[in-house]
Amino acid sequence: MNHIDAVKEIIKLIPESQEEFRDSYKTKTPFMVISVFTKQIKKLIRNHDQKILMKSITKMNLLYSKGDQALKNAIENIFVYSLDSLTFCCEPSYKDLIFAKMSLPLQNNYLRQVYKSGI
Repeated sequence: MNHIDAVKEIIKLIPESQEEFRDSYKTKTPFMVISVFTKQIKKLIRNHDQKILMKSITKMNLLYSKGDQALKNAIENIFVYSLDSLTFCCEPSYKDLIFAKMSLPLQNNYLRQVYKSGI
């Protein structure tokens, strides 16, 4: 799966993201695609839209497991890197729910980034 396939999957899950993807530059690279998806996830967290949020995390897991290397790199460098800022204002139980829904490879990547930074 490449970033163009990912755009189609994201729009199926979050139809309002289609508006965001209308700007062609946002679909040219995997990094832009994952950046838009991460921004959508941030909105879901803020709005406490747990149902779509859980589906979005599941979709991110799928994109990570089935995606090409460029898509995986984008997920690691955009989504995983942003997790702390995305969940900063969450209740601990809500944050735990988000992390529990993430696949083991994504959780391990998150832990690797946290420990690598010395935090």
